Amino acid sequence: MAAKPVPRPVKQFAGRLEKILGKKGFRLVGGVDEVGRGALAGPLVAAAVLLDTSRVPEGLCDSKMLEPEEREVLAPQILSMAVAVSYIVVDPSDIDDTGLGVSNVIALRRAVRALPVRPDYVISDHFPLDDLRTPWVGLPKADCMSAAVAAASIVAKVSRDAFMCELDAAYPGYHFASNKGYRSDEHWAAIRALGPSPVHRRSFRGVGSYQAALDGV
Repeated sequence: MAAKPVPRPVKQFAGRLEKILGKKGFRLVGGVDEVGRGALAGPLVAAAVLLDTSRVPEGLCDSKMLEPEEREVLAPQILSMAVAVSYIVVDPSDIDDTGLGVSNVIALRRAVRALPVRPDYVISDHFPLDDLRTPWVGLPKADCMSAAVAAASIVAKVSRDAFMCELDAAYPGYHFASNKGYRSDEHWAAIRALGPSPVHRRSFRGVGSYQAALDGV
C-alpha cells in the first residue's frame, strides 16, 4: 500500500491579538520573531514589524504555513505596507561565543529597538523581551495569532533564505540553497565529506565532533 500523504498544517490567519490590544488603546502593535534557531550553519535572523492593521497583506499567516513562493510574494507587500520594519543578523561565531538562547533573546530585543517608530506594545513569539521600556508579551504560537508576528516571521525567513543562497555560492558542496543549513541528510553527508565550513556553528552537537575529528582531538 502506498503511504498516505502527510497533510499540511491548516493555515491560521493572524490578527486576533491586534484586535484585542486595539480595544485596550494600543494603536501601534509590533511583532518580533526569529528564524534559524535549529540550523547547523548560517545566521540567526530576527525581524520586527510594526503594522498598520488597516493595511495587512491578504493571506498573512505564520511563515511555516506558507510555501516559499507565497512568502516571496508577501514579503515585499509587508515591506511596503508596514509602518516600520527591522531585522538583525547574528553570525554563527557569535552564537558559538554567546550561546543560542542568549543570542536569540538579544537579537529579538535588538530588532525591536531598531524599529524607527516606537511601538505602543510588542508581541513576541514565546521569548521574553525584558528591558524594552515598552509593554510586551511573549506567547507560544504568537505567529498564528498576531499579524505583526506573522509578518515578522515572513521577513525573517525570506531574509535568512536569501543569505543562505549567498552562502551556497560562497561554500559550494553544502547545498545551503536547498537545505538552508538545517539537519537534512544531504547536509550531514556534506559535513562528513567536507568537514564544517566557516559558517557552521561549531558549538552545536554533531558539528563540533566532526571539527574535533578533523583537528585530531
